[in-house]
Amino acid sequence: MMSTSQQRAVILSLLAVALLAVPSCGGGGTTSSPAATAPTAPTSASSASSAAGQTYSSKDFVVPLTVTVDTALKSPPTEDSSHLLTWDAVAPEINKVRFMVPVVVFRPENETPEAPPEEYVKFLMAQSNSGAKFSKVSKITVDGHPATLMDATTNQELAGSLGCTERVSSKHDDSCFGLQPDYYLRLAVTNVDESTLLVWARTGIDNPDQAFQAMFERMLTTVQLR
Repeated sequence: MMSTSQQRAVILSLLAVALLAVPSCGGGGTTSSPAATAPTAPTSASSASSAAGQTYSSKDFVVPLTVTVDTALKSPPTEDSSHLLTWDAVAPEINKVRFMVPVVVFRPENETPEAPPEEYVKFLMAQSNSGAKFSKVSKITVDGHPATLMDATTNQELAGSLGCTERVSSKHDDSCFGLQPDYYLRLAVTNVDESTLLVWARTGIDNPDQAFQAMFERMLTTVQLR
């Protein structure tokens, strides 16, 4: 016959076994083994950021800015100088995005350079008398600065009609840009600290790249003027 202490030990052992066999109550209980943690999928924000490209801060451009460069563009830019900041597209070669602050401009049928006019958009629109065509004109903002966005084409060469990045005497200098029959421009014009800032996407005239133009407009929304 077991002693009282032996009986007590047996009873306690049986109680312990019974307690272990009873499942925990309530949905918030935990099991003895922690659940495996599923891998975390990339967030939509991080995926969007990856698809959008990388942020670029200008180095020499006279209007300091930061912009998100889409993966459709080669990076770094092919030029970052005092008055020109330009990217080439990955493909096709004709597609480009350019930021320019003109030093001088040339009016059509005029060989004399002049300072960029204060009313630059008015100066630009007047080129419709020389073969330029403007469409899809709208008002936007570039980092809070009022801007005019438009499509620009021409049926004849208008050398230097957008402006030149150097103080030159000839509109045919390599530093000069103008509307050309082969190109279709999606162009934005704004003023920053008394400087005229032009930003445009260039595609071919025969088959304007609408996806590239849409990318350009998204790029404009990321511009931060420093």
